Amino acid sequence: MEKLKGKKIVTMILFLMCIFLYSVINIKKELPVLKETMENLDFTTGFNNQIHSLESAINDNVAGKYYFIDAYGYMQRLLGKNEESNFEVVKDTEGKLHYTYFTDKPNDTHEVAKRVSNLKKAVEGDGTKVIYVLPPEKYIKGHTKFSTGIPYHMANEAADLFVEHLDDYGIPCLDLREGLKTSGLDMSEVFYITDHHWKIETAFWAASCFDKWMNETFGENMDPEGFYADDNNYNRITYKEISLGSMGRKTGRYYAGVDDFTLIYPKFETMYTYVNTIQPDLKYTGRFEEALMATPIIRQSSDPFDADMYMSYLYGNPAFSHIENMNREDGLNICFIKDSFAVPFAAFTSLRCHTVDMIDPRYFEEDYVETLRKGKYDYVILMVSPQNLVEEFFPFGEK
Repeated sequence: MEKLKGKKIVTMILFLMCIFLYSVINIKKELPVLKETMENLDFTTGFNNQIHSLESAINDNVAGKYYFIDAYGYMQRLLGKNEESNFEVVKDTEGKLHYTYFTDKPNDTHEVAKRVSNLKKAVEGDGTKVIYVLPPEKYIKGHTKFSTGIPYHMANEAADLFVEHLDDYGIPCLDLREGLKTSGLDMSEVFYITDHHWKIETAFWAASCFDKWMNETFGENMDPEGFYADDNNYNRITYKEISLGSMGRKTGRYYAGVDDFTLIYPKFETMYTYVNTIQPDLKYTGRFEEALMATPIIRQSSDPFDADMYMSYLYGNPAFSHIENMNREDGLNICFIKDSFAVPFAAFTSLRCHTVDMIDPRYFEEDYVETLRKGKYDYVILMVSPQNLVEEFFPFGEK
Protein backbone atom coordinates (compact mmCIF):
# COMPACT_ATOMS: atom_id res chain seq x y z
CA MET A 1 0.00 0.00 0.00
CA GLU A 2 2.82 2.37 0.95
CA LYS A 3 4.56 1.44 -2.32
CA LEU A 4 1.48 2.39 -4.37
CA LYS A 5 1.13 5.63 -2.46
CA GLY A 6 4.77 6.45 -3.15
CA LYS A 7 4.31 5.84 -6.88
CA LYS A 8 1.33 8.19 -6.94
CA ILE A 9 3.31 10.89 -5.15
CA VAL A 10 6.24 10.54 -7.58
CA THR A 11 3.84 10.64 -10.54
CA MET A 12 2.17 13.76 -9.16
CA ILE A 13 5.52 15.47 -8.59
CA LEU A 14 6.70 14.63 -12.11
CA PHE A 15 3.42 15.90 -13.55
CA LEU A 16 3.67 19.17 -11.62
CA MET A 17 7.30 19.56 -12.68
CA CYS A 18 6.30 19.12 -16.33
CA ILE A 19 3.54 21.69 -15.94
CA PHE A 20 5.94 24.08 -14.23
CA LEU A 21 8.65 23.59 -16.89
CA TYR A 22 6.12 24.11 -19.70
CA SER A 23 4.87 27.27 -17.97
CA VAL A 24 8.42 28.62 -17.72
CA ILE A 25 9.03 27.91 -21.42
CA ASN A 26 5.74 29.62 -22.29
CA ILE A 27 6.50 32.67 -20.17
CA LYS A 28 9.92 33.03 -21.77
CA LYS A 29 8.35 32.75 -25.24
CA GLU A 30 5.34 34.95 -24.56
CA LEU A 31 6.92 37.89 -22.69
CA PRO A 32 8.48 39.67 -25.72
CA VAL A 33 5.25 39.26 -27.69
CA LEU A 34 3.10 40.48 -24.81
CA LYS A 35 5.39 43.44 -24.26
CA GLU A 36 5.11 44.46 -27.92
CA THR A 37 1.34 43.93 -27.89
CA MET A 38 0.91 46.00 -24.74
CA GLU A 39 2.90 48.86 -26.26
CA ASN A 40 0.59 48.91 -29.30
CA LEU A 41 -2.73 48.71 -27.45
CA ASP A 42 -5.18 51.47 -28.30
CA PHE A 43 -7.92 51.64 -25.67
CA THR A 44 -9.78 54.30 -27.66
CA THR A 45 -11.12 51.45 -29.81
CA GLY A 46 -12.69 49.75 -26.79
CA PHE A 47 -11.51 47.72 -23.82
CA ASN A 48 -12.93 44.45 -25.16
CA ASN A 49 -10.97 44.84 -28.40
CA GLN A 50 -7.73 45.17 -26.47
CA ILE A 51 -8.49 42.12 -24.34
CA HIS A 52 -9.14 40.22 -27.57
CA SER A 53 -5.78 41.42 -28.97
CA LEU A 54 -3.95 40.21 -25.86
CA GLU A 55 -5.76 36.89 -25.90
CA SER A 56 -4.94 36.38 -29.59
CA ALA A 57 -1.27 37.22 -29.01
CA ILE A 58 -1.07 34.67 -26.19
CA ASN A 59 -2.90 31.91 -28.08
CA ASP A 60 -0.88 32.43 -31.27
CA ASN A 61 2.43 32.05 -29.45
CA VAL A 62 1.81 29.09 -27.16
CA ALA A 63 4.90 26.88 -27.08
CA GLY A 64 4.38 23.77 -29.20
CA LYS A 65 1.02 25.04 -30.43
CA TYR A 66 1.17 23.23 -33.76
CA TYR A 67 2.20 19.94 -32.15
CA PHE A 68 -0.94 20.08 -30.03
CA ILE A 69 -3.07 20.88 -33.09
CA ASP A 70 -1.49 18.01 -35.03
CA ALA A 71 -2.00 15.58 -32.15
CA TYR A 72 -5.63 16.56 -31.67
CA GLY A 73 -6.37 16.32 -35.40
CA TYR A 74 -4.72 12.90 -35.58
CA MET A 75 -6.86 11.64 -32.71
CA GLN A 76 -10.00 12.94 -34.44
CA ARG A 77 -8.98 11.09 -37.59
CA LEU A 78 -8.39 7.85 -35.66
CA LEU A 79 -11.84 8.23 -34.14
CA GLY A 80 -13.37 8.65 -37.61
CA LYS A 81 -14.71 12.12 -36.82
CA ASN A 82 -15.97 14.17 -39.78
CA GLU A 83 -16.18 17.46 -37.88
CA GLU A 84 -14.09 19.64 -35.59
CA SER A 85 -14.70 22.69 -33.42
CA ASN A 86 -18.44 22.12 -33.06
CA PHE A 87 -18.97 21.72 -36.82
CA GLU A 88 -16.98 24.83 -37.77
CA VAL A 89 -14.82 22.60 -39.99
CA VAL A 90 -16.24 19.42 -41.54
CA LYS A 91 -14.89 16.75 -43.86
CA ASP A 92 -16.71 15.57 -46.99
CA THR A 93 -16.70 12.01 -48.32
CA GLU A 94 -13.59 12.77 -50.43
CA GLY A 95 -11.67 13.96 -47.38
CA LYS A 96 -11.80 17.66 -48.24
CA LEU A 97 -12.39 20.19 -45.47
CA HIS A 98 -15.23 22.75 -45.51
CA TYR A 99 -16.43 25.65 -43.41
CA THR A 100 -20.10 25.21 -42.62
CA TYR A 101 -22.88 25.90 -40.14
CA PHE A 102 -26.43 24.81 -39.37
CA THR A 103 -29.20 26.58 -41.27
CA ASP A 104 -32.61 25.75 -42.71
CA LYS A 105 -32.64 28.40 -45.43
CA PRO A 106 -30.18 30.33 -47.62
CA ASN A 107 -29.05 33.83 -46.73
CA ASP A 108 -31.21 36.64 -48.10
CA THR A 109 -29.07 38.25 -50.81
CA HIS A 110 -31.52 40.87 -52.05
CA GLU A 111 -29.88 43.69 -50.08
CA VAL A 112 -26.36 42.99 -51.38
CA ALA A 113 -27.67 42.74 -54.96
CA LYS A 114 -29.41 46.08 -54.46
CA ARG A 115 -26.15 47.63 -53.28
CA VAL A 116 -24.41 46.40 -56.43
CA SER A 117 -27.19 48.01 -58.47
CA ASN A 118 -26.83 51.30 -56.59
CA LEU A 119 -23.09 51.28 -57.20
CA LYS A 120 -23.72 50.64 -60.88
CA LYS A 121 -26.05 53.65 -61.09
CA ALA A 122 -23.48 55.85 -59.35
CA VAL A 123 -20.58 55.11 -61.71
CA GLU A 124 -22.06 54.07 -65.05
CA GLY A 125 -22.53 57.69 -66.12
CA ASP A 126 -18.76 57.95 -66.50
CA GLY A 127 -18.75 55.18 -69.11
CA THR A 128 -17.80 52.48 -66.62
CA LYS A 129 -19.58 49.13 -66.84
CA VAL A 130 -20.32 47.23 -63.62
CA ILE A 131 -20.34 43.44 -63.89
CA TYR A 132 -20.18 40.46 -61.55
CA VAL A 133 -17.96 37.37 -61.66
CA LEU A 134 -19.17 34.64 -59.29
CA PRO A 135 -16.53 32.08 -58.25
CA PRO A 136 -17.57 28.48 -57.65
CA GLU A 137 -18.43 27.17 -54.19
CA LYS A 138 -16.29 24.38 -52.71
CA TYR A 139 -19.47 22.38 -52.15
CA ILE A 140 -19.96 21.50 -55.83
CA LYS A 141 -23.54 20.57 -56.69
CA GLY A 142 -23.81 17.02 -57.98
CA HIS A 143 -20.31 16.12 -56.82
CA THR A 144 -19.62 16.98 -53.18
CA LYS A 145 -21.24 14.78 -50.55
CA PHE A 146 -21.36 14.97 -46.75
CA SER A 147 -21.85 12.11 -44.33
CA THR A 148 -25.20 11.87 -42.54
CA GLY A 149 -25.53 14.52 -39.86
CA ILE A 150 -23.05 17.00 -41.35
CA PRO A 151 -24.73 20.42 -41.89
CA TYR A 152 -24.76 22.23 -45.21
CA HIS A 153 -24.58 26.05 -45.26
CA MET A 154 -26.74 26.45 -48.40
CA ALA A 155 -24.25 28.87 -49.96
CA ASN A 156 -25.08 27.64 -53.46
CA GLU A 157 -28.77 28.33 -52.93
CA ALA A 158 -27.93 31.83 -51.66
CA ALA A 159 -25.79 32.35 -54.77
CA ASP A 160 -28.64 31.17 -57.02
CA LEU A 161 -30.93 33.80 -55.50
CA PHE A 162 -28.21 36.43 -55.83
CA VAL A 163 -27.73 35.71 -59.54
CA GLU A 164 -31.50 36.04 -60.03
CA HIS A 165 -31.48 39.42 -58.26
CA LEU A 166 -28.57 40.61 -60.41
CA ASP A 167 -30.51 39.63 -63.51
CA ASP A 168 -33.52 41.60 -62.24
CA TYR A 169 -31.27 44.65 -61.86
CA GLY A 170 -29.75 44.18 -65.32
CA ILE A 171 -26.24 43.44 -64.07
CA PRO A 172 -24.27 41.02 -66.28
CA CYS A 173 -22.94 38.04 -64.34
CA LEU A 174 -20.44 35.34 -65.25
CA ASP A 175 -21.42 32.40 -63.03
CA LEU A 176 -18.33 30.19 -62.99
CA ARG A 177 -20.28 27.45 -61.21
CA GLU A 178 -22.05 26.87 -64.51
CA GLY A 179 -18.76 26.90 -66.40
CA LEU A 180 -17.41 24.11 -64.21
CA LYS A 181 -20.09 21.75 -65.49
CA THR A 182 -18.69 21.82 -69.03
CA SER A 183 -15.06 22.61 -68.20
CA GLY A 184 -13.73 19.07 -68.39
CA LEU A 185 -11.91 19.70 -65.11
CA ASP A 186 -11.65 16.91 -62.55
CA MET A 187 -14.10 18.08 -59.88
CA SER A 188 -12.00 16.46 -57.17
CA GLU A 189 -9.07 18.72 -58.14
CA VAL A 190 -10.84 22.10 -58.34
CA PHE A 191 -10.30 23.08 -54.69
CA TYR A 192 -7.58 22.50 -52.13
CA ILE A 193 -8.12 19.81 -49.49
CA THR A 194 -7.33 22.01 -46.48
CA ASP A 195 -8.36 25.45 -47.75
CA HIS A 196 -11.62 27.08 -48.83
CA HIS A 197 -9.98 28.58 -51.94
CA TRP A 198 -9.92 27.23 -55.44
CA LYS A 199 -6.59 25.94 -56.72
CA ILE A 200 -4.27 28.20 -58.69
CA GLU A 201 -4.91 25.93 -61.68
CA THR A 202 -8.66 26.57 -61.35
CA ALA A 203 -8.13 30.33 -61.15
CA PHE A 204 -6.04 30.09 -64.34
CA TRP A 205 -8.90 28.27 -66.07
CA ALA A 206 -11.39 30.87 -64.78
CA ALA A 207 -9.35 33.77 -66.18
CA SER A 208 -9.56 32.17 -69.62
CA CYS A 209 -13.33 31.76 -69.23
CA PHE A 210 -13.57 35.41 -68.25
CA ASP A 211 -11.79 36.82 -71.29
CA LYS A 212 -13.86 34.61 -73.59
CA TRP A 213 -17.06 35.80 -71.88
CA MET A 214 -15.95 39.44 -72.13
CA ASN A 215 -15.28 39.04 -75.83
CA GLU A 216 -18.65 37.41 -76.47
CA THR A 217 -20.72 39.64 -74.17
CA PHE A 218 -19.15 43.06 -74.70
CA GLY A 219 -17.22 42.65 -77.94
CA GLU A 220 -13.86 43.10 -76.25
CA ASN A 221 -10.61 41.87 -77.75
CA MET A 222 -8.81 40.56 -74.69
CA ASP A 223 -7.29 37.38 -76.11
CA PRO A 224 -8.81 36.63 -79.51
CA GLU A 225 -6.21 34.02 -80.49
CA GLY A 226 -6.17 32.27 -77.12
CA PHE A 227 -2.49 32.97 -76.50
CA TYR A 228 -2.89 33.74 -72.80
CA ALA A 229 -5.10 30.69 -72.28
CA ASP A 230 -2.58 28.26 -73.80
CA ASP A 231 -1.00 26.04 -71.13
CA ASN A 232 2.09 25.65 -73.31
CA ASN A 233 2.95 29.32 -72.73
CA TYR A 234 3.36 28.88 -68.96
CA ASN A 235 5.75 27.33 -66.50
CA ARG A 236 4.25 25.15 -63.78
CA ILE A 237 6.15 24.20 -60.65
CA THR A 238 4.49 21.88 -58.14
CA TYR A 239 5.66 21.78 -54.53
CA LYS A 240 4.61 18.54 -52.86
CA GLU A 241 2.89 18.57 -49.46
CA ILE A 242 3.86 22.14 -48.66
CA SER A 243 0.58 23.94 -48.03
CA LEU A 244 -1.92 24.00 -45.16
CA GLY A 245 -4.95 26.17 -45.83
CA SER A 246 -7.03 28.09 -43.32
CA MET A 247 -8.94 24.97 -42.28
CA GLY A 248 -5.82 22.83 -42.21
CA ARG A 249 -4.28 25.19 -39.68
CA LYS A 250 -7.24 24.52 -37.41
CA THR A 251 -7.16 20.73 -37.78
CA GLY A 252 -3.44 20.01 -38.20
CA ARG A 253 -1.46 18.08 -40.77
CA TYR A 254 -2.76 14.61 -39.95
CA TYR A 255 -6.52 15.12 -39.96
CA ALA A 256 -6.95 15.61 -43.73
CA GLY A 257 -3.36 15.73 -44.99
CA VAL A 258 -1.28 18.50 -46.58
CA ASP A 259 -1.87 20.08 -49.99
CA ASP A 260 0.47 20.26 -52.95
CA PHE A 261 0.84 23.76 -54.37
CA THR A 262 1.44 24.67 -58.02
CA LEU A 263 2.90 27.96 -59.19
CA ILE A 264 1.91 29.08 -62.69
CA TYR A 265 3.73 31.93 -64.43
CA PRO A 266 4.40 32.97 -68.06
CA LYS A 267 7.24 31.70 -70.21
CA PHE A 268 6.83 34.72 -72.48
CA GLU A 269 8.24 38.19 -71.87
CA THR A 270 6.34 40.36 -69.40
CA MET A 271 6.97 43.68 -67.67
CA TYR A 272 4.97 44.94 -64.68
CA THR A 273 4.79 47.44 -61.88
CA TYR A 274 2.83 46.67 -58.72
CA VAL A 275 2.03 48.75 -55.63
CA ASN A 276 -0.27 48.18 -52.66
CA THR A 277 -1.34 49.81 -49.41
CA ILE A 278 0.54 47.32 -47.23
CA GLN A 279 3.86 48.78 -48.43
CA PRO A 280 2.84 52.02 -50.16
CA ASP A 281 6.42 53.27 -50.56
CA LEU A 282 7.58 50.11 -52.30
CA LYS A 283 7.07 49.52 -56.03
CA TYR A 284 7.59 46.02 -57.40
CA THR A 285 8.92 46.08 -60.96
CA GLY A 286 9.89 43.33 -63.38
CA ARG A 287 8.56 40.18 -64.97
CA PHE A 288 5.26 38.66 -63.85
CA GLU A 289 6.98 36.37 -61.33
CA GLU A 290 9.17 39.20 -60.04
CA ALA A 291 6.49 41.85 -59.57
CA LEU A 292 3.31 39.89 -58.84
CA MET A 293 4.52 36.81 -56.99
CA ALA A 294 5.88 36.62 -53.45
CA THR A 295 8.21 33.73 -54.23
CA PRO A 296 10.20 34.14 -50.95
CA ILE A 297 7.11 32.78 -49.16
CA ILE A 298 7.66 29.44 -50.87
CA ARG A 299 11.46 29.42 -50.88
CA GLN A 300 11.67 30.08 -47.16
CA SER A 301 8.90 27.69 -46.13
CA SER A 302 9.83 24.22 -44.87
CA ASP A 303 6.81 23.79 -42.59
CA PRO A 304 3.21 23.87 -43.93
CA PHE A 305 2.23 26.02 -40.93
CA ASP A 306 4.79 28.70 -41.86
CA ALA A 307 3.03 30.64 -44.61
CA ASP A 308 -0.17 30.93 -46.63
CA MET A 309 0.93 29.66 -50.04
CA TYR A 310 -2.23 30.93 -51.73
CA MET A 311 -1.10 34.47 -50.95
CA SER A 312 2.12 34.05 -52.91
CA TYR A 313 0.20 35.84 -55.69
CA LEU A 314 -0.10 39.62 -55.23
CA TYR A 315 1.01 39.48 -51.59
CA GLY A 316 -2.44 38.65 -50.30
CA ASN A 317 -5.27 41.08 -49.60
CA PRO A 318 -4.22 44.73 -49.28
CA ALA A 319 -7.00 47.30 -48.94
CA PHE A 320 -6.03 48.65 -52.36
CA SER A 321 -3.51 47.53 -54.96
CA HIS A 322 -2.55 48.61 -58.46
CA ILE A 323 -1.10 46.46 -61.24
CA GLU A 324 0.21 47.93 -64.48
CA ASN A 325 1.08 45.71 -67.43
CA MET A 326 3.67 47.71 -69.36
CA ASN A 327 3.31 45.47 -72.41
CA ARG A 328 -0.45 46.01 -72.85
CA GLU A 329 -0.87 49.77 -72.95
CA ASP A 330 -3.82 49.32 -75.32
CA GLY A 331 -5.55 46.94 -72.90
CA LEU A 332 -8.50 47.49 -70.59
CA ASN A 333 -8.37 49.34 -67.29
CA ILE A 334 -10.39 47.41 -64.73
CA CYS A 335 -11.02 47.38 -60.99
CA PHE A 336 -12.00 44.44 -58.81
CA ILE A 337 -14.03 44.79 -55.63
CA LYS A 338 -13.31 41.37 -54.29
CA ASP A 339 -12.58 38.75 -51.69
CA SER A 340 -9.52 36.50 -51.72
CA PHE A 341 -10.80 34.27 -54.53
CA ALA A 342 -9.91 37.07 -56.94
CA VAL A 343 -6.21 37.22 -56.01
CA PRO A 344 -4.73 34.68 -58.49
CA PHE A 345 -7.60 35.33 -60.91
CA ALA A 346 -6.67 39.03 -61.08
CA ALA A 347 -3.00 38.18 -61.57
CA PHE A 348 -3.77 36.04 -64.64
CA THR A 349 -6.36 38.52 -65.93
CA SER A 350 -3.73 41.28 -65.77
CA LEU A 351 -1.87 39.58 -68.63
CA ARG A 352 -4.76 40.64 -70.87
CA CYS A 353 -5.19 44.19 -69.48
CA HIS A 354 -3.27 47.43 -69.11
CA THR A 355 -4.15 48.13 -65.47
CA VAL A 356 -5.88 46.08 -62.80
CA ASP A 357 -6.79 47.67 -59.48
CA MET A 358 -8.17 45.74 -56.54
CA ILE A 359 -10.25 46.87 -53.57
CA ASP A 360 -10.77 44.60 -50.59
CA PRO A 361 -13.95 45.78 -48.83
CA ARG A 362 -12.81 44.31 -45.49
CA TYR A 363 -10.03 46.88 -45.24
CA PHE A 364 -10.80 49.69 -47.70
CA GLU A 365 -11.95 52.84 -45.90
CA GLU A 366 -12.10 55.40 -48.71
CA ASP A 367 -15.19 56.49 -50.63
CA TYR A 368 -16.01 53.84 -53.25
CA VAL A 369 -17.80 56.03 -55.78
CA GLU A 370 -15.14 58.73 -55.66
CA THR A 371 -12.36 56.15 -56.04
CA LEU A 372 -14.04 54.42 -58.98
CA ARG A 373 -14.80 57.68 -60.77
CA LYS A 374 -11.25 58.87 -60.26
CA GLY A 375 -9.91 55.60 -61.69
CA LYS A 376 -11.83 56.04 -64.98
CA TYR A 377 -12.14 52.28 -65.38
CA ASP A 378 -13.58 50.49 -68.36
CA TYR A 379 -15.06 47.88 -66.03
CA VAL A 380 -15.69 47.54 -62.32
CA ILE A 381 -15.83 43.82 -61.55
CA LEU A 382 -17.34 42.61 -58.33
CA MET A 383 -15.98 39.20 -57.41
CA VAL A 384 -17.12 37.86 -54.06
CA SER A 385 -17.55 34.12 -53.51
CA PRO A 386 -20.88 32.47 -52.51
CA GLN A 387 -20.11 32.13 -48.79
CA ASN A 388 -19.28 35.84 -48.59
CA LEU A 389 -22.51 37.19 -50.08
CA VAL A 390 -23.14 39.21 -46.92
CA GLU A 391 -23.27 42.94 -46.23
CA GLU A 392 -19.72 43.03 -44.79
CA PHE A 393 -18.36 42.54 -48.31
CA PHE A 394 -20.69 45.15 -49.84
CA PRO A 395 -20.17 48.29 -47.71
CA PHE A 396 -21.34 50.62 -50.49
CA GLY A 397 -24.53 51.54 -52.29
CA GLU A 398 -26.56 51.75 -49.08
CA LYS A 399 -29.78 53.71 -49.62
